Amino acid sequence: MKNSFGLLILVLLFSFSTAQAKPKAHVTKQLVGQAYYLKRCSHCHGEGNRGGNLYSTREWKKIFSAHGADLIELHDGEEGTQKVMKYLKSKDFKKESAKMLKFIQEFAYDSDTIPTCN
Repeated sequence: MKNSFGLLILVLLFSFSTAQAKPKAHVTKQLVGQAYYLKRCSHCHGEGNRGGNLYSTREWKKIFSAHGADLIELHDGEEGTQKVMKYLKSKDFKKESAKMLKFIQEFAYDSDTIPTCN
């Protein structure tokens, strides 16, 4: 009986030690860009990892270039985007866009970390 109990303890300890650890959530290095994104975009687009991996880092750079001309085009005519359009054409966007871009590029499908898969 003692041997069976000892064997059971040994098996349990082994199974706990070899169980895969839960993957860690991605922690961004772009905290300021993340704050801008969460404040301005997340209410429609969710967390950065949901939409960020739709484009490559180069594509995101183009989308954000020319004061967000492509972003404006993507949002133009969509229902409920009046507030978004006002922001995209504002001085605040011009000030915040570079840091927001770096944050979103962390989630691009060709990023080094690809946080959505970590």
